[in-house]
Amino acid sequence: MNFFKSNQFKILLGVILIALGIIVYGSVNTEENIFTNIVSYITVPLQKSFSNLSNSAHDFDYYFKEKDELKDENEKLKKEIGELRDTVIDYYDVKRENARFAKYYDFKNSNKSFQFVSAAVIGSSPGEFLGEFVIDCGSKSGISVNDAVITENGMVGVVSQVNSVSSKVKTILSPKANIGALDSRTAESGIVNGSTEKIKDNLTKMKFISSQSDLKNGDIISTSGLSGMYPKNLKIGKILSVDYDDYESSYYATVEPFENIKDVKYVFVVTDFQGKGELKIDLNK
Repeated sequence: MNFFKSNQFKILLGVILIALGIIVYGSVNTEENIFTNIVSYITVPLQKSFSNLSNSAHDFDYYFKEKDELKDENEKLKKEIGELRDTVIDYYDVKRENARFAKYYDFKNSNKSFQFVSAAVIGSSPGEFLGEFVIDCGSKSGISVNDAVITENGMVGVVSQVNSVSSKVKTILSPKANIGALDSRTAESGIVNGSTEKIKDNLTKMKFISSQSDLKNGDIISTSGLSGMYPKNLKIGKILSVDYDDYESSYYATVEPFENIKDVKYVFVVTDFQGKGELKIDLNK
């Protein structure tokens, strides 16, 4: 009993208590470490998954946002390209129009009384070309029946029908055409009148010429202006040959126009000129 009251026992008991404290503390820390490891093992992959999912969602939103922006930008570019194309088309239309007017500048200067209307050919008779076409201007533009229709290369026909916004033209190839004409070299006169058998070759005829005429191949044929319907000296074509027509018992000249009539796209209509409507034939002779 004295041992338990002795200093040695007290020292031993203290050592034992300290050792037990160390063991308990270590045990507690070990359990905490094990629990922490277990929780980390479970939660870290989940945290990674949520993080990846969050990043994916962000990338997904960015992808569609970028796609929408690209789509809008693409539509904007398409619109701009369309506008540029329209601008280019307008530019070339204006350029062609200016070029056409430029070709008539000298002609206009030498015929200051002429009034012109620019027009485009918008159609012809269906099927085989019969020597007529339609232009996109009519009475609203000041065009009248019998107005001369020309290109920079010469006369191509006359207006035969008119409505408010379009007109029909009978060309110098048409059998319906009857245009007073002159040989520029000899001043001999005749009537330019087409024929169905020559239309396909872009040829016409000058009929009712004198048997004593001096017309030759290569002579230039132009309008006579005697009727007052057409200006004088509008070029028509050149003579290829002079022949005799047994059926009509008269001579005629085959004339090649200075313009390929079937390929004409744009024309000018002479709506007015000095002397229009004045008959220039002296009926007393």
